[in-house]
Amino acid sequence: MRYVKLLIASIVIAFYTLALVVDRAAGVLFALLLLCSLILLASKRYPDDKSFGQVMEGYWPLCLAMCAPLVAVFANQLASGHFAGRTYDPLLRLAVFALIFWILSFLPIRYMKHVQWALVIGAFLAVVKIYILTDGGAKRYGTDFIPIIIFSEMALLLGIFSVFSIAWNKPGNKLAILFKIAALCTGLYVAYLSQSRGVWLTIPVFIALACLVTKNIRTSYKLSVIVFFVILIGAVSHYGQIVKERVSVAESDMTQYSGGENVDTSLGIRLQLWRGSWVLFTEHPIFGVGVEGFPKALEELSERNVITPVAAGFPHSHNEILFMMSRLGLFGLFALLALYFVPAYYFLRDIRNDDHEVRYTAGMGVALCLGFIVLGLVDVIFLWWEIYPYYALSIAFFLTYIIKRKKILAEQGQLS
Repeated sequence: MRYVKLLIASIVIAFYTLALVVDRAAGVLFALLLLCSLILLASKRYPDDKSFGQVMEGYWPLCLAMCAPLVAVFANQLASGHFAGRTYDPLLRLAVFALIFWILSFLPIRYMKHVQWALVIGAFLAVVKIYILTDGGAKRYGTDFIPIIIFSEMALLLGIFSVFSIAWNKPGNKLAILFKIAALCTGLYVAYLSQSRGVWLTIPVFIALACLVTKNIRTSYKLSVIVFFVILIGAVSHYGQIVKERVSVAESDMTQYSGGENVDTSLGIRLQLWRGSWVLFTEHPIFGVGVEGFPKALEELSERNVITPVAAGFPHSHNEILFMMSRLGLFGLFALLALYFVPAYYFLRDIRNDDHEVRYTAGMGVALCLGFIVLGLVDVIFLWWEIYPYYALSIAFFLTYIIKRKKILAEQGQLS
């Protein structure tokens, strides 16, 4: 079993290293983990002498939440009588969460700690990629195999995960701390180069979360860091050409939209899509217009002069909640809320734990959920296939680490 555990750990390490920079790496590595899980399950190999059901005990609500989007799509297609198998493919990557969660439980915590360096390397590779594709910020590319706004948020999260994983190291390991702070800085630099205002919105949320998690650090130090970031953000906003241009464009877009001069600006199209999606939801509140029916529904809204033909050509609503509501109705809304808040619950209950490893790992999980929630207000994340394995694997990994750390503390009689 030692070699099997090494294989599992290697796949997870490769995932966080390559998922954002190598096309199809996320899907292939996730599939390998799933295959390993099925093989071990069929061979009746169990972690810590616990069956699949015993490992899942207490976490069945989380497994159901991961299946909720699949159920929402099936409910829509059952109601409409129109079935399309291709719509299930990305959702199955969430639905198999239980198998991913189970196979990670084979890993001893000492193997899991090695993943911290994959987070760091992944952040470094991400900044190299975006620097090349944007010519150092001179231009803004749309997508290679993952859109720039989604890519930059995932890279920023790698930086957040890296700095929180300082808690996994022995105190006083200055070299590890230096590398992880550098990874955080690269994540922030990716966000800057991306020119994605939605990604910038998540940064204050992560700062607030960091203040909550670092309860072992004196308040004066926290205030100093907050003041530093406020000054840094102010300086970047004043002197950084990218930020100034993006803010100026936003102001111009809003002026043109409110004055009726041009409603097809970047922000104007977003506002139209939000309004149009709400109209679709009110007209199809239970099951929605369907995953396949959304483009046609936008065209019909354009014909009714609810939105412009330009806005009708966009593939999504630029808002995750409204997108799910318009396509899948109340089933979609509840599925998305479950996807956000059920995992968040499992991490939030340990966000103030006395053990710093448990607390900071819980912080990683909360950062993941909050990042998706906040960015989802201005864009659609669960439209891209790479995101499904990223979300499912990250939740499974962080939760497994917390479970194993608590078990060690309980055996030592130190669990609070």
